[in-house]
Amino acid sequence: METTSPVARLISERIDATEQLQKDIAMKAGFDKPNIITMIKQGKTRLPLDKVGPMAQALEIDPVQLLEMCLEEYQPATWKAIAPYMKSAITQDELSLLTALRASVGGPYLLALSDGAKAHLESFIASLRAPAITQ
Repeated sequence: METTSPVARLISERIDATEQLQKDIAMKAGFDKPNIITMIKQGKTRLPLDKVGPMAQALEIDPVQLLEMCLEEYQPATWKAIAPYMKSAITQDELSLLTALRASVGGPYLLALSDGAKAHLESFIASLRAPAITQ
């Protein structure tokens, strides 16, 4: 069943990508019945917001991204009101990069880098820009 729900599509794609059984994902996310995963994938039911974190962990995706998608789709007025404040939220992946940068550079971070090192860092960051994943 094709769905227009971005959340449902993302969950379906991640289940396929991780090659996990839906019953295992349901268990990891804290659902009592595994058929809820099928219902979410089909867009017949929404992912409960209290399950966003565990579901993101089970699907190996960023919980902030999943929460943003859920709020935008399920509660658009609320999302519109809080979206400007969410831009400053840091994801776990971003925190990992920042922690690695701090550990490598020490000192006042970018100020501690030489001009050559800054150029390499900018080049590296530019290389990370890939086409957006379809959601």
